[in-house]
Amino acid sequence: MNHRSSFQNCREMLVNQLIIFGEEKRTFLDAYFDVRDPERSQMERLLANYTTCVEKLLLGSDEALDSVVLIGSLIRFDYVDFHTSDSFTIVMPDDADPDAGHISFLSPVGRQLLLGLKGEVRSINIPAGSMRVRITDITLNNDSLNRMSTGGADHAL
Repeated sequence: MNHRSSFQNCREMLVNQLIIFGEEKRTFLDAYFDVRDPERSQMERLLANYTTCVEKLLLGSDEALDSVVLIGSLIRFDYVDFHTSDSFTIVMPDDADPDAGHISFLSPVGRQLLLGLKGEVRSINIPAGSMRVRITDITLNNDSLNRMSTGGADHAL
């Protein structure tokens, strides 16, 4: 597969995400959050920001798709305070497999890294406290996008 068709596949998957988080947003949220849960309104705001960002990226160049942490992005990062590195892919909830390096965007770490920018340092809150990470590389990962499900929408429909 050539580089161009890889980006085209990524674009198609991002459009599918826009459909899930647009037309099927309520169904998606219902699958993961109770209507009375305060986290639900936080997730609604995050999804609104996410869809706005994806819409803008889809209007831009292919290279711009690797500038922001999206669902399907393989991200590499440094633990600033520990001088070590790590990587994982941000995925839909049903595709999460931490042992395989696939972290749900709904997870606490996934939420905090979603929409991060290459080179950005973010403080990530974890149960043991807070740590700083620097996003060193972002690659919209066509392989993970091809495996992705539609998350909670499948279960709720």
